[in-house]
Amino acid sequence: MSFVLLLLACAPGAVRAEPMPCLQPVNGVTWVRWEREQPTLDRWCQSVGPPVFASLPVATNEISRLLILSWNVHVGGGHIEKLVAKIRGDSSQAAPGLVVLLQETFRGGVDVPESYPGDLRVPAAIRPRRPTPDIVALARRLDMSVAYVPSMRNGGATELERREDRGNAVLSTEPLSDIRALELPFGKQRRVSIVATVTPRRAPEAPIRVVVAHLDTNSDRVIQAEALGERIALLSDMPLIVGGDLNSRRGFRDKAVAAVSRLVELESCGTGRTSRWPLRLDVPFFFLIGRVDFMFSTLGSQVMRTCQTLDDAYDSDHLPLLLDVRY
Repeated sequence: MSFVLLLLACAPGAVRAEPMPCLQPVNGVTWVRWEREQPTLDRWCQSVGPPVFASLPVATNEISRLLILSWNVHVGGGHIEKLVAKIRGDSSQAAPGLVVLLQETFRGGVDVPESYPGDLRVPAAIRPRRPTPDIVALARRLDMSVAYVPSMRNGGATELERREDRGNAVLSTEPLSDIRALELPFGKQRRVSIVATVTPRRAPEAPIRVVVAHLDTNSDRVIQAEALGERIALLSDMPLIVGGDLNSRRGFRDKAVAAVSRLVELESCGTGRTSRWPLRLDVPFFFLIGRVDFMFSTLGSQVMRTCQTLDDAYDSDHLPLLLDVRY
């Protein structure tokens, strides 16, 4: 194995070394770090703040549907509140449960370190729409539980009002628990996926695990997808749903898609392109790139569900995917 499990939660009175700010213990969060490239991963880790996990009280009424939305929101570009309101408003029956798997979301403010290693070339800032609420404020406004783990810094700004980090997040109307931060092999950038256990308000339905992933834009995505598959293969004790932006330039024929789908069945959410990128100098011939956003699951044929690609990007550069599970 090429990874190491770190349980960053200590019993009262336990003695431990003080972790880096990015690895500060957060109740309910377990780190699974990558052993290789550790010095490089540590330097990138030092440029971001700690994870966030806030679990809110949940209504006691049962649900008959669970919606799982997977979406790359372009670091504040996507109008998450608007889309969530539409999804909730489209329900003709009682409100369904909703789990949102977000890629390229951000967190700003005091929890992002003021300084970072001087020899670290942090990624350029992506700030298509400001001011806009960060992931912590957004969860509060939507009245949803949140798990957020930053992968990288969002630009080199150090002043309080502009410093940000960015990464993946899970928002949920259903109870969240057992959050795992899965650090992937270092390629072009540091990438951290999130695993979370969701317990739907539907007795006697068993909990499910959700995974949100965002891979590199270059060929390193294949190694990252293989490492992700290696880890989620160990999570066979409950149904699993994976959503993410695989940056799979060859679409369904991409090796990153194959690496995940060998272990978790690909959901049929559509066949067209999901990216709405403008001209990007780092991605030549971007208009030839195939589908990059996918959902996978181990729900099996006995679970009634549909999956679709929504036709409105809500000002993001990716289209959202929506999986509708009916009980």
